[in-house]
Amino acid sequence: MTVLSQSFLSNLNQLDIQLDEDAVEYITGMLNDLDLSDSDVEDTIRESTEEFLKDANILTSKRDKLYKAISEDINSSTSSKSSVSVTPAVNNKQDGPVALPSAKRVIKAEDDNDDDKVDISTTEVTQQREERKSPPTGRTRRARGGRKKQQQQEEQDQQGIEPNIVATSQQSRFHTETLETSSTGIDLPGVNISVNMNDLLVDAHLKLKEGVRYGLVGQNGTGKTTLMKCLADNILVGLPQNINILHVAQLQVLDETKTVLDEVLSADRKTINTLREAKALQEVLGTDGRPKEATAELNRVVYELMLARSQERVDMATKLATKRSGARGRDARREQILREKEHTELEAKGAQTAVTPDDANAMVAEVFEKLELIDVGANEAKAKKILLGVGFGKDDLESPVSMFSGGWRMKIALAKSLFMEPDVLLLDEPTNHLDLPAILWLQEYLINETDGQTIVIVSHDRSFLSNVTDETIILKEKTLKYHAGSYDDWERNTEEQRVRKQALIDNQEKRKKQIMASIQHNRQQAKATGDDKRHGMIASRQKKLERLGMEKTEDGKRFKQSYRAGFHSDMREKIVIETLVKTAAIKIPDPPPLRYNGSVFSMRSASFKYPDTKEKLVDNFSMDIELGSRTVLLGSNGSGKTTLLNLLVGRLSPTSGEVYRHPLLRVGYFSQHVVDELDENDTPVDALMKMQSTKNEQEVRQHLGTVGMSGPVALRQIKYLSGGQRNRVALAIILFQSPHVLILDEITNHLDMGTVEALVDALSGYPGAIVAVSHDVWFLKQLMEEQHTDDNEEQAPDEQDPAFNAAYYLVQRGKRITRWEKGIDGYVAKVLKTVRRR
Repeated sequence: MTVLSQSFLSNLNQLDIQLDEDAVEYITGMLNDLDLSDSDVEDTIRESTEEFLKDANILTSKRDKLYKAISEDINSSTSSKSSVSVTPAVNNKQDGPVALPSAKRVIKAEDDNDDDKVDISTTEVTQQREERKSPPTGRTRRARGGRKKQQQQEEQDQQGIEPNIVATSQQSRFHTETLETSSTGIDLPGVNISVNMNDLLVDAHLKLKEGVRYGLVGQNGTGKTTLMKCLADNILVGLPQNINILHVAQLQVLDETKTVLDEVLSADRKTINTLREAKALQEVLGTDGRPKEATAELNRVVYELMLARSQERVDMATKLATKRSGARGRDARREQILREKEHTELEAKGAQTAVTPDDANAMVAEVFEKLELIDVGANEAKAKKILLGVGFGKDDLESPVSMFSGGWRMKIALAKSLFMEPDVLLLDEPTNHLDLPAILWLQEYLINETDGQTIVIVSHDRSFLSNVTDETIILKEKTLKYHAGSYDDWERNTEEQRVRKQALIDNQEKRKKQIMASIQHNRQQAKATGDDKRHGMIASRQKKLERLGMEKTEDGKRFKQSYRAGFHSDMREKIVIETLVKTAAIKIPDPPPLRYNGSVFSMRSASFKYPDTKEKLVDNFSMDIELGSRTVLLGSNGSGKTTLLNLLVGRLSPTSGEVYRHPLLRVGYFSQHVVDELDENDTPVDALMKMQSTKNEQEVRQHLGTVGMSGPVALRQIKYLSGGQRNRVALAIILFQSPHVLILDEITNHLDMGTVEALVDALSGYPGAIVAVSHDVWFLKQLMEEQHTDDNEEQAPDEQDPAFNAAYYLVQRGKRITRWEKGIDGYVAKVLKTVRRR
């Protein structure tokens, strides 16, 4: 082993860089063949080995440290190998072998005194070097451990490095679809998307028809948001350039100095630019805007407008060059350089040189022609309508953006996306932070006011998704599947297919056993009687056995062998039942017995108002909560629901009346405040041990496992967890003491559908009381309405379940809290009626 290979391997160890075995062997053999005396040996080492480090997602800073250390070793070394302070792996003087990093095979001379054996070992080393010169396959180099990938991803996040997204699609010969199309629909076959070499989509077919509303569903982490990002940032190779695609996340950077209304109006950049240019020209020309003889002042204004337009083109080219990679990235950078050159040349000319009379007249005519097409009043009315719909009050419209918190800013971004009316609108969890009136308003707006727009929605709210969408896209197993119907319809269809296929499999197994029994019987008879005719019967039945499988295709047509292209080892398609998506289960511990049958919570004529205010948020309200009961507070945001919950748990004291709580009662209160209080630098284990003042780490980790936070996730810093995972941590905190009462304030925010289902299953068997505030209609119906089984057998009177104790209370600002008797559907109908009257 040479100085170069020893230095490389030693520094890999010191910097904790892990490469796979084939890569290490190949690099070692290659370095052994390099000559240390070459003047450019350091450059050769980097050029020859850096590609392997890039494939392993090693950060640039760490690669630089590695090559710097190797350079220092080379400079300090002498012609003798012993001058390098690295213990060689092959050393006849040492007691035992020293394992190379990531290498499993170590060559060792068996007898130090046997020259023949040493020669043999040397020959073996030479042979293995020759074998190692064949580079490892790409597939082998890409094999990574999940833990190492996560560490590298967290290191990238720490340093603010954006993930490397590569998105491609199959293109036609002349790439005509990437230029301009007559339709705003998208049809891209062969879509491949990877993030840091992790495949999210492989050879998928992306189809978005013009004017169709899609629901995009899939488990958290499958790549739904990344797909939207690729579409919106135009980094997916093959996207037509004439289609305007907008993702709500692009609008979350707000100007805090503007009012809410102005911030939404500013989303229409073309209109804002036209108004700005017209105002600048009117100051020179007057209000009529008629082109006049060119003057120095007019030339100056036109020149400034030309510079502003040129700078906008530079900014757009820079944005594309930053987002794109590969060949398209090189083209984008060339375009960026060209735009920057044009802008520099324009700056160097000056107003009097750059602007001719024809240029000035053309600019004036263009700007005022655009101005005539703008209806400022209609734009403002539209912006106000959208803002009021998503939950802002009339007084809020003139308030500065800086006054509003994160949830309200998300509403502003949503309002901006609706106001802009792009060809393709991508909505990622649009119902988060919206109350039920705002959700129903958005539902009606998307159905009635977005004709011609293609809309793709990711949402955990099943009711909203099923009411709004026309078709469903399922992102599963790195591909896209399509269903011509809503999510509920797809779920029913999938379940029906599963039942049908299970019946086919059961029937097929029965036939298979019969045929096998017949074959066995005929073999025995042929052997006993010598009847050769039975061999023909055996062959016939074996062919029947081979033909078992799908007798019809998925669309109901009779199966034909010609439908199957390529080579197959069997005669028919096998019946495959689609596997269900597994979601980590949630287990809620049973509370300790109270030995008390009365109300554990009660309010008697309770009222509350904040100091120095006249309005009573709670006025003369009474209620009782017993173990096993289910209570829901209905009402819009700001009506006083959270205030009522704080009175229940004792965070607030009533102005008058009383609140009774059982002295031994344990209460678990989930709110977004609990989530926000989590220290992002803590791990879930740390957070739970702090909140619950416990030092038993094993107990804490076991408890986190009951909410699906087991394994390495429990030791990951909270800042690297998704919104749904943070909610699970907060839930684990409130469940640690086995509460008798769960108070859940918007617990379904940021949870995917599978997790919401797991939560519903866990709550259905919980013997304690539940008080819930939620705007997720499906979740509330599952929680509050008794779920009937399909069992037709009648139960004996003494075996029947006790009455389902469910209560609804309607909380309205400025009105007394009242009992609501019409259920969830009745409340939705009431709110929808109000929304449609607006």
